[in-house]
Amino acid sequence: MIELPEAVTLARQMNEALAGKRIAAATIAEKRPKWMFLNLAPEEYDRRLAGVRVDGVTEDGKWIFTQLSNGEIFLLGEMFGRIRYYRSEEPPPKKHHMLVTFDDESRLSITIQMWGCAQVLTPQEIEDHPHAGRRGPSPIDRQFTPKRFQSILEAVGSRENKPIKAVLTHEGNISGIGNGYLQDILFRARLSPKRKAADIEQDEQQHLYRAIVETMTQAIDLAGRDTEPDLYGNPGRYVSILDKRATGEPCPECGTPIEKIQYLGGSCYLCPSCQI
Repeated sequence: MIELPEAVTLARQMNEALAGKRIAAATIAEKRPKWMFLNLAPEEYDRRLAGVRVDGVTEDGKWIFTQLSNGEIFLLGEMFGRIRYYRSEEPPPKKHHMLVTFDDESRLSITIQMWGCAQVLTPQEIEDHPHAGRRGPSPIDRQFTPKRFQSILEAVGSRENKPIKAVLTHEGNISGIGNGYLQDILFRARLSPKRKAADIEQDEQQHLYRAIVETMTQAIDLAGRDTEPDLYGNPGRYVSILDKRATGEPCPECGTPIEKIQYLGGSCYLCPSCQI
């Protein structure tokens, strides 16, 4: 899944590759996943995008915002899938769910593997968007301070009796953390994904804050996880501490075998000794 470090990497590469180019055509495949979230009829994408120039590409959380010369925004995000760029001399991809062709015959392909958003929106529609418009602070934002993080935990803890996994992966609380990086964050903080946010003590909150910033900053510096490709198909260099490859392996801290559990709709990996 594209989380904050992957979104940062892709947005930087897209900005470098696409800024200043004009879109020649945009097509949506007839055969596409049920959960490819479009906001227009497939044929409308070409009408809205053809002839428009790309002015720049930015990210926020799990979302990528392509600013267009007509004032609209091409939004990609919350995506299990691949975003690839093909230069004019490279053959187009055989499989894709959306293909954007530029005036120099280079192409951007979007392939959705489970679900993902590909929408053309006005700035007001972005603000009103039920997901992209309700983002909490990103772990790399200046406003994401220890005090702000404490206030998030306290607000959610007093209002809702939710486990820390649900709190950290909710975009409205903190943007950019998905189930992938969550595993390393909670391991570094020595917390179980089942711990209630309201029960996390102040010193544990400080450890958790540092784990979030450390994990995300390191992953951004390494261009994302080694299981996620960048815009050119190259894998990132961040190797997760805990993922499916760690199941049954000794904990790097205490040697206890790492366990896999199913929790809140996804797999979690943890050390039953270190994470309480």
